[in-house]
Amino acid sequence: MQRVHLAFGPFVLDPEKGTLLRQELPISIGHRGITLLATLAARSGDILTKAELMEAAWPGLAVEESNLTVQIATLRKALGPTDQGGDWIATVPRVGYRFTAPVERVEGSVQRRIAPSGKPTIAVLPFANLSGDQDQHYLSDGITEDIITELARYRSLVVIARNSSFQFRGPAPDSAEVHRQLGARYVVEGSVRRLGDRIRITAQLIDGPSGFHLWAQRYDRALEDIFSVQEEVAALVAATVQGAAEADATNRSRRTPPVDWAAYDYYLQGRAHYHQYEMDKGESMFARSAELDPAFAQGHAYLAQCLVARFWYDHDPRTLQSALQSARTALLLDRNDGICNQSMGLVLVHMRQHGDAGLHFQQARTLNPHDVNIAGDYASWLNYGGQPQQSLAVLERAILLDPLPPVWFWEVKGSALFLLGRYAEAIDAYRKAGDQFFIHAFLAAAYAHLGEMENAHVAVEATLSRQPDLSLGYLAHLPFADPSSFELFLSGFRKAGFL
Repeated sequence: MQRVHLAFGPFVLDPEKGTLLRQELPISIGHRGITLLATLAARSGDILTKAELMEAAWPGLAVEESNLTVQIATLRKALGPTDQGGDWIATVPRVGYRFTAPVERVEGSVQRRIAPSGKPTIAVLPFANLSGDQDQHYLSDGITEDIITELARYRSLVVIARNSSFQFRGPAPDSAEVHRQLGARYVVEGSVRRLGDRIRITAQLIDGPSGFHLWAQRYDRALEDIFSVQEEVAALVAATVQGAAEADATNRSRRTPPVDWAAYDYYLQGRAHYHQYEMDKGESMFARSAELDPAFAQGHAYLAQCLVARFWYDHDPRTLQSALQSARTALLLDRNDGICNQSMGLVLVHMRQHGDAGLHFQQARTLNPHDVNIAGDYASWLNYGGQPQQSLAVLERAILLDPLPPVWFWEVKGSALFLLGRYAEAIDAYRKAGDQFFIHAFLAAAYAHLGEMENAHVAVEATLSRQPDLSLGYLAHLPFADPSSFELFLSGFRKAGFL
């Protein structure tokens, strides 16, 4: 059965996926907002009672009518006026609401495009592992990710982020479906086979809409030549899709590759754990990489990020000092690397040196403007500094390059919504953000501010089952620079019942 979309004016609503696009750009309205809008739009012209709408958005729950009023007001603000200057959702006094615009039901996929920029858009799908060893997936994934990184350095291209393109893992990905879902005009596919101390990489460039193969290339090289292969593939893709891209190649920030293959191998293994949020395993791999090749900057940079993740659990100042040392080493080795600047920014946030942290995040964004992870950490820094509206704007732009973002993105978005007082939407975001103790703590605070104390207490129990020693004093370690933002969280924790 094909998915049904609801199209009205410049908007396309996908009730099943929970997305709303305006002229192909995402609009953030939260899960309950999506549900209410879908209920109203599906019966355009009909009057729906308040009871019907509340049952649709809060099935089986007893909630105040004011919750519905708030959600309708949020929807109206997000949608803006109609072309005639009226509201998409009309109030029927003492009865309910009515959707005023004609709605078209569209079956099948609706193309999801990147924001218009005039630049070619490319998705690099995960290269197939042909080594015959499932444990070698980290190698093919790591090579793919580094090709994405190389391509992203061309300012005349738009490159889909890793998390979204990696959703299309499989033996025969459909380039046309990639084009529809990610808005990528061009698709890069390939394979990796390791043969002792040599490696074979194949790559092909495909026109997404037609499936036509523009070129295919095979590289048989020594392992140590992997970095030059990655650069060659990126340069060939760029030159094929837009000749002008070659001209800006000299202005790209270049990585300094490791000189030791074993160091790079440990680095790729560490990054595989990092993307699975297995930070303790990632930390040991990055530490080994840095030990084998002390001059490899990104090994130190990722080690710093893993140490910051550990600091969230142990709050040991020595952990943060180790992270600072790794970040400093990374920057000394390569000050023009975006990841190195991002890592220093992340460490300095947690050391409450927010001004310097912002400078490093801004430098990282200048060096890697399309890096979604950098954008996410920058948005988090904005939250800590009391700028949640700017944080949401950064996240919405970033999600254009990563339509299927990693789960931690939802924690940052949830916190921005929380700070804006949009607690129901914050809860919807936090629910997508993973199972870490701090996510449940944030959920507890949001439920408490909404007055949903039963749900708040359940979230407190979930928090303490994962971090038994958590207390208000522990939560005070959150590195807020803005006192009012911190107090909003702290008051929510108190209401929820943390001691």
